[in-house]
Amino acid sequence: MRIEFQGRSCEITDKLRAHAEPRIETLETFFDRIADVRVTLSVQRAWKTVEITLEADGLLLRAEERTNDELASFDKALDRLERQLRRYRERAKDHTRRSIRTVSESEEGDTEDETKHVEEILVETPDDIEIVRTKSHALKPMTPQEAALQMEMLGHDFFVFLDGQNDQVGVVYKRRDGGYGLIEPTVE
Repeated sequence: MRIEFQGRSCEITDKLRAHAEPRIETLETFFDRIADVRVTLSVQRAWKTVEITLEADGLLLRAEERTNDELASFDKALDRLERQLRRYRERAKDHTRRSIRTVSESEEGDTEDETKHVEEILVETPDDIEIVRTKSHALKPMTPQEAALQMEMLGHDFFVFLDGQNDQVGVVYKRRDGGYGLIEPTVE
């Protein structure tokens, strides 16, 4: 496991390194295939924000905490990361969940209605839409179930992925009823 420290508008102290490294190494008890861990410290006024990003076997987890003490911020962020790893490990063991591709006919109708509603909004006000931020995302081949798990671990409402079975881009999303949806785009 490679541990990397990065400071934004500040320097990483030896005190933080000595405090963080042994605690990060204990993460291997939760998941033994951790490749990289990046700890980023940023300081704004009196706030010290610690962000921990973990990459393990295609899984990307992130936790961020902000307090007025860098060690307290690190400890809180590490606790959140440990909870995420535990949740991932439990869900990876749980093979009884229904498949994402199992969508009832009524659910398909719901997504068609939602799509028509969005199209109506876009037709009415195309000039009012302003893109204020752009992100890039590396697509890794995975199954829709793995993508849903990755989405849950990141705490997002949707996740874009490359389907390893058919080499197509797909999107999994969280439905209001608590289930998951899968969008498989086609070119017309």
